[in-house]
Amino acid sequence: MRLSTSTNLMNFDARLPYMVSMPHAISALAAAGYRYLDANLCGCSRRGKRFAPMTEDNWEQHVKDWRRLADDIGVQFRQGHAYWSVNGPVEKGGVPGGEDGEELMRRSVLAAQILGIEWLVVHPSTYLQNGTPLTKEAIFEANLAYFSRWAAFYADHGIGMAIENMPSLGRIPSFFSDIDTLNALVDALDRPNVGACLDTGHAHVSGLSPADCVLKLGNRLKATHINDNSAVGRDEHVAPFMGTINWPQTVKALRDIGYENDFAFETQNLTAVFPLRIQGDLLRFSYTLGEYLLSDDLFYDVEARKRFT
Repeated sequence: MRLSTSTNLMNFDARLPYMVSMPHAISALAAAGYRYLDANLCGCSRRGKRFAPMTEDNWEQHVKDWRRLADDIGVQFRQGHAYWSVNGPVEKGGVPGGEDGEELMRRSVLAAQILGIEWLVVHPSTYLQNGTPLTKEAIFEANLAYFSRWAAFYADHGIGMAIENMPSLGRIPSFFSDIDTLNALVDALDRPNVGACLDTGHAHVSGLSPADCVLKLGNRLKATHINDNSAVGRDEHVAPFMGTINWPQTVKALRDIGYENDFAFETQNLTAVFPLRIQGDLLRFSYTLGEYLLSDDLFYDVEARKRFT
């Protein structure tokens, strides 16, 4: 597994989202020790934010500049997060984000190609009719149609699409919190460039064991969002051991299925609650934490605790 982190660990602020530029994030994460990064393109696609480079006419030049910076300082992008709509469920017959969402998804794929990303994470959507959710079957078919269209575009540009499990939270919980449903969608798409992304926190807050989810996903698993929460109705996105996920079980499951791609932190709330000027220390801590989670020390410590309890 490759230790990685989303760039949102540095360019996300709890009160003023996406307030740090991508070059700042790349440089700060590299200084903390990271050599692999997950490009949080969705965070760069929010119109009206201080830094929203994917929405600008010169977006492609921004992305080329990020690639040049990454190459210069020795970091690589292997995973990324595509645009996703923050407007909630989609009305029947529509698409996430409307015409603007279509363009921002297109830009995400082209940006991924420039950056060298292998797997780009996407969100499935819930579909409504007059404010009422469609049946599970209809929602599944709408996502199948949407992702079938985009999977072909992804393939044309050499990019893998990793569909993420969603949390079962809010007034209209997502059917795609269920791993069997996510597996069924990946299998129905039936393309070599389509797999799944497991968000450990989304699984945990939905009442599922992340380790069990890993084993169910098996070779469909192509990307991860590693984060923790207390499983009490909030998708907290804090660092491992700050919540109640069993990390030795989760890491063992990843080893058991032979997962070799990014072990990618998406832990923006480790850093976002602190002033920007002291976040560098937290970035370095997160790297040390990641190295520990991927080492045998994690399991030695489990055995040591057993001997002293």
